Amino acid sequence: MVRILWSGITGRVGKLAIEALKDNDDVLIVAGVCRNDCNYYNYDQLDDIKEEYDVIVDFSHSDSFDRVLNYALKVRKPLIIGTGRLSDKQVAAYEEAAKIIPIFKGGNFQFEVKKFIDDVLEYAKVNDDILLVETHYKTKNIPSETAKRIFERVFNETGKTVNIESYLEYDELINDYKVADLHCRVVGFEQLAKDVLKIAEIMKEKKPNGVYTLDNLIE
Repeated sequence: MVRILWSGITGRVGKLAIEALKDNDDVLIVAGVCRNDCNYYNYDQLDDIKEEYDVIVDFSHSDSFDRVLNYALKVRKPLIIGTGRLSDKQVAAYEEAAKIIPIFKGGNFQFEVKKFIDDVLEYAKVNDDILLVETHYKTKNIPSETAKRIFERVFNETGKTVNIESYLEYDELINDYKVADLHCRVVGFEQLAKDVLKIAEIMKEKKPNGVYTLDNLIE
């Protein structure tokens, strides 16, 4: 059994993770943290947490991130970071912390999307004209973290540049990615929540070794 302390428990991914636990006997969310829900701890009460846990998952807000990171360092627990819009200073802080505790930072948390990124990398090795077209639900931040990850990985491993076109069109929670004949579509966030729980199972056994992503987590 992997026990999780979930920061941002009342957010969209946190709520879906609670639902996903109904079909998962290997993981348990033992405590949650949010800003002001009296049913959970708030960020001023981190030192009051009594439950025993193995991994911290953070899908909160950049304003709360510093306290979560410092707390993870204090208790020496693996930290999974799903919080976006972090500053350069915050990125540098978790990269330094990754020398002390196991840290996973997802530009992508989904194993299906990882396969798509792997396929795009193979395509880039034999093609020079690489265009990624991503189309998302209307409140998505673009370019997406996945698009940035594809750009970085292709550039780092082939020296080639991925051109990115980003569109906001869908009223539903749909994320579409296309490169030539390669296509990946993710609908909703249910699978995201399930994959985060799977990542937590793996991170429980990891040692500090730089920042983990799906690219090096299994390896």
